[in-house]
Amino acid sequence: MLKTILTAALALGLPATGLAQTVDELVARNVAARGGAEAWRAVSSLRFSGRMDVGQGMRVPYVLEQKRPNKMRLELVFDGQTAVQCVDGKAGWKLMPFLGRTTPTPMTEEELREAAESADLYPLLLDYAARGHVVELLGQVQVKGRDAFKLKVTLPGGAVRWVFLDAESGLEVKIEAVRTIAGRTQSIRTFYHDWQSVEGILIPHRQETRVVDDEDEFHLLTVDTVFVNPPIDDARFTLSASNGAVRGPAPEMAS
Repeated sequence: MLKTILTAALALGLPATGLAQTVDELVARNVAARGGAEAWRAVSSLRFSGRMDVGQGMRVPYVLEQKRPNKMRLELVFDGQTAVQCVDGKAGWKLMPFLGRTTPTPMTEEELREAAESADLYPLLLDYAARGHVVELLGQVQVKGRDAFKLKVTLPGGAVRWVFLDAESGLEVKIEAVRTIAGRTQSIRTFYHDWQSVEGILIPHRQETRVVDDEDEFHLLTVDTVFVNPPIDDARFTLSASNGAVRGPAPEMAS
């Protein structure tokens, strides 16, 4: 019987790894491929630096800091000025000097919702049930010529992410989301490349983001350095720290 199933799978072009996969088996493969649950649970903070495509061919340096629980600070330098977006786990604020907004302002509800999702430093599937995520297996598809499993992940607030796991490696190859940007609802696809191990956990060092309805809108993010568990003061994420946002940037930008 097994030989018959394998023969049928080969005839259909399906990988043998695709047989009888369950959500928990796929999640376990993904978490193991990313370095393992214990390694990730030991991570309390992350700092990334690299280059971010902001459109019109412009790529600017950025530093992203994340700290548990659900704290995030993003700094990017544009035209010699440092923009900041911050979430402290409850509220969010932003500073956009290149738009003439030199005083920190609170994020809108929409901006805070989007930023809060980026503040969680854990991989989406890690400890998914304990985090209130609901994961469903939708089947097997092709992503850029490779077999992948398609998972639907519903977050506690109701937002949905579609995660595509490479059938061979178990790593994310694509994540799709529906986001509201400047009042417009858009379907966003993010592709993940160049996975590298950093202190035992795997991090993608290149991300391509595309808007489904406008394939010309393409953004590339690259990671040059990653620090695992760097010391980051909680004050970095609060509005009271904003007065020093331009004068006291993240270490990579100060160097």
